[in-house]
Amino acid sequence: MYMICSFDILHFRTRSSATCEDLPDASFAGQHDTYLNISSKDISKYVVECFASLYTSRAISYRQRNDISTADMAVVVQVMVPNQVSSGVLFTANPLTGQRNEFVLEAIPGLGEALVSGLTEPDRYVVEMSKGEVCIKDKRVGSKKKVIHSVEGGGVKEEETTNNTEEILTDDDIKQIIQLGQIIQELYVQELYDGKPQDIEWAKANNGIIYIVQSRPITTLFPLPTSTEDDSSLQVLFSFNAVQGIVSPIYPMGQDVIRKCILGGLLRWITWDRYGHEGTFIQSVAERLYINITNPLRNSLGRTVLFKLLPSIEPGIMIALNKLLEDEPDMTINSGYSLLLIIRIISLALVIFPRVIFSVFFPNWSRKLAVWAVNNFVDDIEEKVDGATNLQDLVVLQREVLSTFFPMVVPTIAPRLAVGMVPLAILNKLASSLENGNDLVLTITRGLPHNCTTEMDLKLWQVAKTIQDDTESLNYFKTNDADTLARYYLCNGLPSVAQEAVTRFMNEYGVRGLYEIDFGRPRWREEPAPLMSSIKSYVQISQEHAPDKVFAAGEAAADAIRQLGQQLGKPWLVSFLARRTRSLAGIRELPKFTAIKAMGSLRAKLLQEGQRLVEKGVIDEKTNLFYLYLDELESLAIDELPDCKDIISERKATMKVESERTHLPRVIATNGYAYFGGSVVSASSSDKVLCGEPVSPGVYEGRVRIVHEPSKANLCQGEVLVCHGTDPSWTPLFLSAGALVMEVGGLMTHGSVVAREYGIPAVVGLEKVAERLVEGQMVRVDGSNGTVEIIDEGDSSD
Repeated sequence: MYMICSFDILHFRTRSSATCEDLPDASFAGQHDTYLNISSKDISKYVVECFASLYTSRAISYRQRNDISTADMAVVVQVMVPNQVSSGVLFTANPLTGQRNEFVLEAIPGLGEALVSGLTEPDRYVVEMSKGEVCIKDKRVGSKKKVIHSVEGGGVKEEETTNNTEEILTDDDIKQIIQLGQIIQELYVQELYDGKPQDIEWAKANNGIIYIVQSRPITTLFPLPTSTEDDSSLQVLFSFNAVQGIVSPIYPMGQDVIRKCILGGLLRWITWDRYGHEGTFIQSVAERLYINITNPLRNSLGRTVLFKLLPSIEPGIMIALNKLLEDEPDMTINSGYSLLLIIRIISLALVIFPRVIFSVFFPNWSRKLAVWAVNNFVDDIEEKVDGATNLQDLVVLQREVLSTFFPMVVPTIAPRLAVGMVPLAILNKLASSLENGNDLVLTITRGLPHNCTTEMDLKLWQVAKTIQDDTESLNYFKTNDADTLARYYLCNGLPSVAQEAVTRFMNEYGVRGLYEIDFGRPRWREEPAPLMSSIKSYVQISQEHAPDKVFAAGEAAADAIRQLGQQLGKPWLVSFLARRTRSLAGIRELPKFTAIKAMGSLRAKLLQEGQRLVEKGVIDEKTNLFYLYLDELESLAIDELPDCKDIISERKATMKVESERTHLPRVIATNGYAYFGGSVVSASSSDKVLCGEPVSPGVYEGRVRIVHEPSKANLCQGEVLVCHGTDPSWTPLFLSAGALVMEVGGLMTHGSVVAREYGIPAVVGLEKVAERLVEGQMVRVDGSNGTVEIIDEGDSSD
């Protein structure tokens, strides 16, 4: 039974109802003041106090963080629940896992203020509704040591409880509250929040009546992916952003390039043009990309392949999948294979296997052939791009050339890379019984040659050396910030020696940039400030710590593999395997660099077309084109997108809002399940040791430097680089870092590979590590055991 109490009860509560409260992305919970059990004669006084809380420092700060410039307030005066015995909150979706088919109910004795303020531990229930019946999946009886009661005459008092081991709610109470929550959510689905699950405050009187105090949308839930049109069963997706180390939203055009062209082209090639045309197996959720892996998970071969690859790519995804499969027993495996799949696998093997054999016996020649092939591929694209005369031709060309990327790369690079990486796996298996055997094996990848990314870093060091040797150039880089140096470079205003050195580098690597796999992101040649920041750091490096010497030392360290051969008693086999790894494993970065070069030429031409549209008044800035999807760009090319400015404006606003979302789930599902966690574990009672995944051996002690963007790193020589994840644009920082700690990543992700090549210890898979560590702390990074130990708190003002 539910009812609203009458106004003959003379005690009230006042609470705010500000225009900026309970927004879809900002709840303002606790930011404004609430006053309880007020007598009727004092209402006006506390209404004023409630209004005044709109201007407290905490409320103003909260509005600033959420980019809310102004706010107005009304004050709600509510009658207090008569003879209240208990209260609590109900979430109509699980706020921890995101699952929409679960309710979370918390209950305490007395007034809800004790729960909101954190004074007491509530009873907590995780509930499912199955065919109208309440099913309690998990129950925890809280300590409930303190309670707040109304005082006769007005005000409240806090008391210690004596009997706090009994549950507050009966099974009937739980069912009533859950059913009421369903009714309220359905109301908001129809009227206001388009299905937003609700955060509901409730209270129970001593006569058993349940009252509702308020309801607001849960603002912390990650958006739901959608089911495919022909399949309403549970769909499971993993984060493309996490694998790439990208926390920011991806531009709409960047989403389409990945979804429809690059990965879509891969799927079309594998399936003989049957699937992948629209890229629906990749969804955009919160402006990030998630790849649907439901079909591989339901196939025995697909699940085997996934579970072999994912631990090396992003272990956090594996943890999430294992947990999901435990909770979802209906994710059954279909063991059958289609005839088409079998034929396709055989056809690919007939192409790849001969190249594998050739690479085993002639690794250096094989590598040179691969490099020659991808260079020809890029040259052909650049020639076609140069020949494009209008936007319509360019869009068609963009789809065409980027869709052919994987069909070229897989047969060309995959066989060679396999011959480079499989020996490493064999050596790891052989060395598993030896003490420090795996560490010895990983040393083979230090100073690994033929890696286009490390070659880029060494060439950037040569730029820095050139600047060091020129007094005028060195003074420019020491006395100006990165943004100023970038402006000087773009207008040809650097000292001639520096200008020429940077230009030579840009001619070869200017197509790179932060989060470069996103086609919408600017490249170094467009916005050189991040590169200038790296050069400023490099020119401070002494010859003693010169990057080329560090890299050479890593090369020498790879000779430690001889120790492994001696310990295993198989020097010839170890040497044979090591040579293949050192000859071919370095091309791991080549496919991505090839894609980035292809994107670079297309992007440069697209910006030229964008400038023409600016001159015609069609768009306001040339870079605005990247806020459009490919289909919209095609319409714009034939003058059939009259509202493009409105579309662009709306997309910019969406990207701005989503850029504030910094914590992303690694795995999501269509039931709302969202797994955020990584591998972080407290390895001691003092919470001073974080445990993750060891990816580059060695132990290093240094001060923490937390970096969110490489252009703002200010990384000093020998500091421990702590970040969410990296891509090749971060690599110049590695030559200054003493160790690397990342939230995402696995053994074969970019940051891990480069860290091993440079010989710096690295640990990955540490959830929220940039929040758990403080800048200036002294830490010990153990890249052999996967731990980060806090030695002292240091000076956070460093």
